[in-house]
Amino acid sequence: MDAAVRARLLASMEAGRLVLLCGAGLSMAPPSSLPSAWTVAARCYDRYVMSIDPECPQELRGDLESLAEIFAKEDMLGSVFIDALVPWEDFVRPPNVGHAAVADFLITRLAAGVVSANYDTLIERRAQEYGFDLLASLDGDEAKVQARKHAPLLKFHGCSVRERRATVWTASQLTEDRVIAARIEKTKTWMAHHLRESDLLVVGFWSDWSYLNTVLAEALTGVAPLSVTLVDLAPEDVLQAKAPELWTLANSENVRFTHVQRSGAEVLDELRRAFSQAYLRKVLHAGRAALESELGAECEAGWLDPPDLGSEELYDLRRDAEGVPATAAATLRNPGPSEVLGYAHLLLRRAGASQTPVGYDLAGRRIRVVNGSGMLLQTVQDRFRETPFEVADIVVCAGATDVGLPLNVVREGRPGDIIRPSASAAWLDLPAARRELDV
Repeated sequence: MDAAVRARLLASMEAGRLVLLCGAGLSMAPPSSLPSAWTVAARCYDRYVMSIDPECPQELRGDLESLAEIFAKEDMLGSVFIDALVPWEDFVRPPNVGHAAVADFLITRLAAGVVSANYDTLIERRAQEYGFDLLASLDGDEAKVQARKHAPLLKFHGCSVRERRATVWTASQLTEDRVIAARIEKTKTWMAHHLRESDLLVVGFWSDWSYLNTVLAEALTGVAPLSVTLVDLAPEDVLQAKAPELWTLANSENVRFTHVQRSGAEVLDELRRAFSQAYLRKVLHAGRAALESELGAECEAGWLDPPDLGSEELYDLRRDAEGVPATAAATLRNPGPSEVLGYAHLLLRRAGASQTPVGYDLAGRRIRVVNGSGMLLQTVQDRFRETPFEVADIVVCAGATDVGLPLNVVREGRPGDIIRPSASAAWLDLPAARRELDV
């Protein structure tokens, strides 16, 4: 992704204006590799011909909407088509890096909201794997409720695990199915209010299903976005032909339009990585004044550079900077008070410690730095009890105070106890760590 585009998206996140529109292209990236609309149509058709009507016209094999409409007219869309023909098992795949990025953006509210046309639950599942209870909304009213806990994930197309028979497969449902029609109206109201003068990041949305493009175009009427960044591998002439209304909206007067011709999952992962580096850069700079006061000189520029690591490794470092274990999600978009934490990092960097995915290596000793600001050392250690620290020899609990209290003797465990072994790493507050490591 172009550096200028990335900077604009990060600036929009910082201002709370970025809204994501996600479609099938997001979930088609590996390892998710969910089927395209054409593939779903072909599998539904093959099952239909095999089990019900061998005389079904061949041209319907690639036309999912027309095939679904046959069942809608016979009032069998839910009971037969959705329940028996749709290959729901193909939607059960592992999340990809794009889903991880979207989950992170929702939890931290980096995105003001996400509107998805996907049935799958891969965004929600990735959030749960991070230890966060993220719930999708099926209409605008639900989105308002969920906004209390996290930025809303609005799945106006339906969901594979919630009210499956109310998923959208053909245009007639939008007017003849009262449940779906009511949802669409609530969604339009929500979008008109929350998307106005926002920056839209459209990832893999330009759908092969024309009626979905029409629904979204109608919902976006009058929204007047400030910018539209479209991430899609298809060339512009193909995108314009698939969704002329959306193309017109994206290229409207006073709308800054950018087409990024790359994988949506890759772009989202890159954006997430850039945010995590910015977060950790803020942590390092927070400790700069304290170190420079001690040195009587300026820090070397390289000490203030964030780690050059992958997005998941950077996410783990953000967790440590927040003071939360691997069983909980990072929720902050900006670091809290982190002067002592940044100072601890800079002390290690000044001493020549080399960066590792989990912290530092100094003279062969593996060191992890965790934020313990305002807490007792033993309290932080107990919070991280369920997290294995075999990867560290020393855990520096920056900002914590060691008053010599024992850990919970019931939870402590015994050497060799396979149920709850004692932590192998030495937990030290910053003064003790400076003496131990001579930094």
